[in-house]
Amino acid sequence: MHYRYLTSASFSFQDPLTKLNTLMNHLKNYFGYSEKLSFPIPYTRQQLASLTGLRIETVIRTIKKMERNKLVKIDNGKIYY
Repeated sequence: MHYRYLTSASFSFQDPLTKLNTLMNHLKNYFGYSEKLSFPIPYTRQQLASLTGLRIETVIRTIKKMERNKLVKIDNGKIYY
């Protein structure tokens, strides 16, 4: 319920980058990480798509775009935020 409250406003946007960024920020803060690119996202791309209401293809494209913008790091298939 708390997760829905925190993410409901940002999920109303159409921008997938905003949706994924909000979700990853929430996860990173929840698990207590503060350094950049130190938090390994514990979900698969399919699970991220389910959590944000996006299609898997959109999640993959957006994560690649985030990697080009140096928001995430992909190492051996694992996403670090």
